[in-house]
Amino acid sequence: MRMSIVALSITAALLAGCGSDDKKAPAPEPKVNTAPTTADMTVDVSQSMLFSGKLEATDAEGGLTYSLVDPADLKLGTFTLVNKNTGEFTYSSDASEGTEVVRFKVSDGQLQAEANLTINIKHGDPLFTYQWHLKNTGQNAFAANRGVAGEDMNVSGAISDQAMGQGVTVAVVDDGLEIAHPDLMNNTVNGGSFNLITGTVDPTPFSGEAAHGTSVGGIIAAEGWNGIGGRGVAPKAKLIGFNFLDQDPTGKVANVQTFENFAKSHGASAYSDSARVFNQSYGYSLPFPHGFDEDETEVYQDIATQSFDGKGSIFVKSAGNGYQYYRFRTFWLPGDYFSATAENPANYGLPFHNSNMSTDNANVYNLVVSAINAKGKLSSYSSVGSNIFVTAPGGEYGDDDPAIVTTDRMGCENGYAIAEDRPSTPFHGGLNPLNPNCDYNSTMNGTSSAAPNTSGAVAVIMSANPDLTWRDVRHVLAKTSTKVDADIAAKTVTIGEGEGAPAYTAIPAWQQNAAGFSFHNLYGFGRVNVSEAVKLAKSYAEDLGEYLVTEWQASQELAKAIPDADINGVTDTQVVADNLVIEAVQIQLTADHLRLPDLAVELISPAGTKSVLMTPYNGLVYQGVMDINDPEDLVTGFDATPMLSNAFYGESSKGEWTIKLIDVNSGDYSFIKFDKGRTPIAIPNEADGKLKGWSIRLHGHAAKSAS
Repeated sequence: MRMSIVALSITAALLAGCGSDDKKAPAPEPKVNTAPTTADMTVDVSQSMLFSGKLEATDAEGGLTYSLVDPADLKLGTFTLVNKNTGEFTYSSDASEGTEVVRFKVSDGQLQAEANLTINIKHGDPLFTYQWHLKNTGQNAFAANRGVAGEDMNVSGAISDQAMGQGVTVAVVDDGLEIAHPDLMNNTVNGGSFNLITGTVDPTPFSGEAAHGTSVGGIIAAEGWNGIGGRGVAPKAKLIGFNFLDQDPTGKVANVQTFENFAKSHGASAYSDSARVFNQSYGYSLPFPHGFDEDETEVYQDIATQSFDGKGSIFVKSAGNGYQYYRFRTFWLPGDYFSATAENPANYGLPFHNSNMSTDNANVYNLVVSAINAKGKLSSYSSVGSNIFVTAPGGEYGDDDPAIVTTDRMGCENGYAIAEDRPSTPFHGGLNPLNPNCDYNSTMNGTSSAAPNTSGAVAVIMSANPDLTWRDVRHVLAKTSTKVDADIAAKTVTIGEGEGAPAYTAIPAWQQNAAGFSFHNLYGFGRVNVSEAVKLAKSYAEDLGEYLVTEWQASQELAKAIPDADINGVTDTQVVADNLVIEAVQIQLTADHLRLPDLAVELISPAGTKSVLMTPYNGLVYQGVMDINDPEDLVTGFDATPMLSNAFYGESSKGEWTIKLIDVNSGDYSFIKFDKGRTPIAIPNEADGKLKGWSIRLHGHAAKSAS
């Protein structure tokens, strides 16, 4: 059969479409891979400031990966490649100056290119690397021994967040402030200080030896990144100074520490009302119970709660330096001070000066600070008690163990770092190239250093969030401070003798209260953690509500015997009807006892939290030297004596509160009054005491009712 021409044509077309022709299509042109290109870079960074940048490279085809040629190139700082695909990086260094060359490479998977990143570190503070309180790397800070790395205030994150105290003024209420110091002059308010003796705006002390306030000012706000000295905790805060502790060399002003000058320097006048933080690195220790100075307390309350349109101000207060002994006209010491050994420490290892013995420290408007050293333990001298809110670096004495490196009076004839034949540390005396003019010292210590470290931290917190109230700042500190010395054991004393003698816990270990806050009489809520505090301050959303203070609620006209050397002690209870979220608790205690160091004073909350408000074997020893025949000199015991505790923070006030007094000693007791020599003075154990009355006052805010 014959097929049509059309059919044959269709068949041929179909066969052609099925590939019956073995001729291949031409191959595409191969792609040409161009090599990535990059170039050398140079950046300038500042000491300890986190620098963010981007490595530069291009490639026609894209898809680059960045890496370092040799990470060992890094000698001065820390380089982090944040994104290996974009070249974004961060760099930080604690070196005060120097140049770091980092080789980097970029690859497209086949070809690569290399270049150098040159990092110039400029404008650093040469003494920053010795300031362990800001960043502890285990340095010795010119002392014989080193600290422990990491035991510091953690300021780096706050600096990276640009929270450095800007916009906040801190008052240094001290022996004065050398406002011409090159590391302080740019951070002092021009014309903002006041000399309480001369009436001028220069509070520089008269005596060349008076360097305390100048060192305090440097801890708070020594200028940063200016190429000299060290740096303050709040290096962009402003300072004003008052010579409240100064003396008039002419004798015309007999006493600078009048109430009028207190008001002038503590916010109750135009001379000082620009300050939102007041640093008080001063205090007193008395060998007998005493009450509040009502006029000063009124100033504290008014400025703390009402200033700055109701946001209030913060008063930071040193706890005292009396753990081992204290000074009141002469030195007062426990009787076994000179015979103590490491196995048998003086005073049973308890503080001779409990911080609650000083009633200005029992004032709730003072944020009381203990001192911690470069190894993360309580500084050997620091007073402690239930009134401690936080701890902060104070260091030791700077010879064996690190103290604080800070500003000193200018010149080698003034201050602590004077020219001597044998200077106390290698840093003093004018021969160290880091301190040729003796403008800095390495032996500043005490709770006098812990307070300004805290004042600087408070200024930083306020700069991170200027809307925070004085109570918000305290709340931030309570929530973010670091639990230090976490495994510290409780301190106990034995009541009586023999195997069956009970042990009394005079200082408990860390304890968590019913609201979840951890507290310790040595450290309060812990060591100030600046970066964590700034982080919380920036995201702060809590509403503490209206600040409420209850009336004093009293249990009076008691006559309850305090049994001698009996762990059961004597108790009394009061029922509080107010339902507050507690921010602080105060008591006033009246009790007769002719040997007060025998007594421990406890307060137990409705939730069962126990706080030791007064430790036994304390330095309330005046009964050993008083004239019992002189009614004006007679001390029968506590007489409406105030005490403060922060241990109940966040708990509910409602319910039964119990006070407990325990006499721990029926044996001998003695102390040393140094102007009478080293011979111990005994206080006889004459009779049982009596609990005669007590009152309680609670500070806080209304608890939210359940919905």
